[in-house]
Parts: sequence; C-alpha cells; structure tokens
Amino acid sequence: MATGPTATFLVERYWPDIDIDRLREALPRLDAAAEAMSQAGSPVEHLGSILMPDDQVVFSLIAAADPSTVRELNERAGLPADRIAMAI
Repeated sequence: MATGPTATFLVERYWPDIDIDRLREALPRLDAAAEAMSQAGSPVEHLGSILMPDDQVVFSLIAAADPSTVRELNERAGLPADRIAMAI
C-alpha cells in the first residue's frame, strides 16, 4: 500500500513567452499526470503554481516522496523543469 507524499519540492520553470493562457492550458496536464501516477502507486500532488510573466518563469510546488518522482511528473506532463529543490 502506497503512502502519501512526504516532502514538498519547488520546481523552477524558465519558460520563454509564457503567459496566463498558455499556463492555464498546461496545468491540467500536470494535474492529470499527478493523478495517473498516484493511482499507479507513486503519490504526487501539484499544490499550486505562480506565474512571473516579466521574468518568463513559473514556480510550482509539488508534494512527492523524492525529486525523481517530481521530474517524472513534469516529463509526463511535457512541462519544463529547470530546477527541482526541496522546499520547507
């Protein structure tokens, strides 16, 4: 039986030309990938994201057991993940 996520990670996404519309289109892919991974036994949850349009950056908080799960989540969703760091 899988347990829930045990840590929180900050994903930094340097994303040229990102705007709110593109982000709104992309985030459902992240949530769907998290749901699929969780159902398959790798608990992971997208806690929220912040768009910084002037800097062309999106920060996302992800709850997961480890950074490799976070990286897999972003790969499945087709989203950039330039840096993944544990957040407290």
